Amino acid sequence: MQYDVSAFDDLGETGLHEVEAGDYKILLARDGGRVLATSAHCSHKGAPLKNGTRLGNSVICPWHHACFDLESGDHTEPPGQGCLSRFETAVVDGRVLVEVPKDAEEYRPDVAPGERRSGGERIFAIVGSGAAGLACAQELVRRGFDGRIVMFGDEGEPPYDRTALSKAYLQGKSDDEDLALLGDGGLAAIGVERITAAVARIDAETRTIHFAGDSGKSEGLVYDRCFAAPGSEAATLPLANADLPGVLTLRSHGDAAAVKRTAETAEEIVIVGSGFIGMEAAAALVQGGKSVTVIAHEALPFASKWGEAVAGQIVAQHREKGVTIKTHARVAAITEKHGRLAGVRLASGEDLPADLVLVAIGAKPRLSIFGEDQADAIAVGADLSVDANLYAGGDVAKFPLHGRGYSARIEHWRVAEQHGRHAARAMLGKSPPFTGVPFFWSAQYGPIHYVGHAQEFDNCHIEGDLEAGSYTAFYIQDDKVVAALGRGKADVTADLHGLMILSGSTPSKTRLEAVSWQPAKLL
Repeated sequence: MQYDVSAFDDLGETGLHEVEAGDYKILLARDGGRVLATSAHCSHKGAPLKNGTRLGNSVICPWHHACFDLESGDHTEPPGQGCLSRFETAVVDGRVLVEVPKDAEEYRPDVAPGERRSGGERIFAIVGSGAAGLACAQELVRRGFDGRIVMFGDEGEPPYDRTALSKAYLQGKSDDEDLALLGDGGLAAIGVERITAAVARIDAETRTIHFAGDSGKSEGLVYDRCFAAPGSEAATLPLANADLPGVLTLRSHGDAAAVKRTAETAEEIVIVGSGFIGMEAAAALVQGGKSVTVIAHEALPFASKWGEAVAGQIVAQHREKGVTIKTHARVAAITEKHGRLAGVRLASGEDLPADLVLVAIGAKPRLSIFGEDQADAIAVGADLSVDANLYAGGDVAKFPLHGRGYSARIEHWRVAEQHGRHAARAMLGKSPPFTGVPFFWSAQYGPIHYVGHAQEFDNCHIEGDLEAGSYTAFYIQDDKVVAALGRGKADVTADLHGLMILSGSTPSKTRLEAVSWQPAKLL
């Protein structure tokens, strides 16, 4: 059915406009004399794309920075699953007409089962069934790979949304069934073999994957190309009683389910660690009415990453919401009574009662599969290659950060997905350098968005109202904006993300100053 949705002259030349066509919300974007029309909401978490950042005929989602092609509706950058539906348009007598089929869906799959080619003899292996592994498998199918795709993961479930575990899931706003990343048929529907075997090591010289528990007689799996993204495992406390019921970590779906279940009856919760997982969990649990104490070894959590002003605002908000934060503190012992968890004892001698102790002191990249000499990361080339047939990404990879002159290991969900897509193209023979802009988000009484990467910075310039939690903090080094953190209505990180894509990963501080720190004016 055709709908008259807008006057053509009402559409700005570079804007994004949401209109209604029957029961559908449609996003319109003018392109010269024609109009592009797609679904109006991001397929990741449903953000209104009318509030996104337009780059030519692409849009960056305002919430989690997924990117879509406005001509085709294609989902071009993570996070999320699903492309936008595209609708035919016409401009007649100054009016915009949109054709919406009766059976129109808001989204279409990133990779349709019908796209899967077969008949090839090559074996492409993927070690790791998380964000990076899934993205790699989908991109291989999308790019026409016709051989076997074999994914190895030791978790007993298909890929799921790990980012929700310490946020919406722990807060009770999402359930177990909401975590799955793929719909009906999952990986099998696009011809990906998923094997729940633990990989012991990858022998790059012989291109062989060996599995845990092998007697030595097994030949393992010989691959033609391999992408390794095994992820990380939660760090634990090297203390007695750390294995008591109620002393938990939060890394996997199973971990999160245990924390959620234990928290239902817990009256006193102690979180050891004040990084992202610890502070996200603190926010989720205190909003559920729990008594929460965070043990932080530093004087001010997040200050080393984001500076004292931004860190002070975030920590102050936690305290306002009721979280007790003990700084310059260290856990000396986990205490028990009659074989049950009693609490923690600090190095100061203070005893804190606890029914649940959540250990959130960081994650260790799973590097043993690459050999015994890997200390903290596996170094990869600009195209994510370890050698001509092996690629690595996600938490384990230290990769050259585009335009920065140094390499970094970045534990971001979106970066892992970007790595998976890029590695798939490299495995198929396309080997330009990885140029993705890092981005991640946190949820602590509202979104925190961080774009770019500040290994270090000389200055932090803040635009907006810091105390009210509506601002963007720009991190500057050598007259370049290397990163930014945004919160609330004054968050312009999506616009800065667009500028980083267009003009390089470190736009000039001088240019941004000239436009009153509004990067949208430079797009």
